[in-house]
Amino acid sequence: MPGILLLILATVQSVDGLPTDAEVLAEAAAAFHAGVENRSSPSEARTHFQQAAERYQELRRRGVDGAAINHNLGNAYLLSGDYPRAILAYRRALRFAGSDRRILEALAFARSQVAYPAGGNFGRPSVEQRPPWLPRLAPAWYAGFGFVFYYLAWSAVSCWWTGRPGRWLMWSALSFSIAFLLMGALAAEEWRDADFTTRPVVVLSDDGVLLRTGNGLSYPPRSETPLNRGVEARLLFVRGDWLQIELSGGEIGWVPREYALVDESGGD
Repeated sequence: MPGILLLILATVQSVDGLPTDAEVLAEAAAAFHAGVENRSSPSEARTHFQQAAERYQELRRRGVDGAAINHNLGNAYLLSGDYPRAILAYRRALRFAGSDRRILEALAFARSQVAYPAGGNFGRPSVEQRPPWLPRLAPAWYAGFGFVFYYLAWSAVSCWWTGRPGRWLMWSALSFSIAFLLMGALAAEEWRDADFTTRPVVVLSDDGVLLRTGNGLSYPPRSETPLNRGVEARLLFVRGDWLQIELSGGEIGWVPREYALVDESGGD
């Protein structure tokens, strides 16, 4: 955990005798360290990693969120053997830091533990189209840089209009292009955030789950191929104790709520 986050959490005061955020963070780090120290005893180490995950989740319930918290949460879940929750935590972390190679590698390892259906792409996650070297910035940064280049573009047009050398026209065109690209990136990020809000990530938490055509066991399976824990999807609709989900390949069906984890604010 970055030291700056620990410093920020240390400023949060205890309320009604409850531990501060900094104390909860310290408990999580201590439990994780204990798990590493006891790796020669898998069952004991797993218990410590589960405790670390619980403390990181407590921080999220308190409103502490971000790439670092979710990355550490994913690591704790993964080492405790709960890779569906690890996948969900890593997916959440990538919403804050989409170009972090460590998180991408951790997610890839967690996905390697999933028993996907043999042959074809049914149930498999989609391939990330965003280049890993391309940073993901906060919307305010896209807007700020876009305004700067838009201003520079019009300044270059003004210089060219007043009789300056023709190269100012070239700089104007370049600045306009960069400004429009940044505005396009801003629109894409806003659409992405809205899409995650309206269609949250779902990760199956049990093996042998059949994707059904309706919200009940009386409905026939959409596919006879069962899905196992760790398979990712997007939530479309909730009806009672059933979730309508969409797999990365576009397949839509229903699964019992008890067999799925949904990326909801405040914890799972």
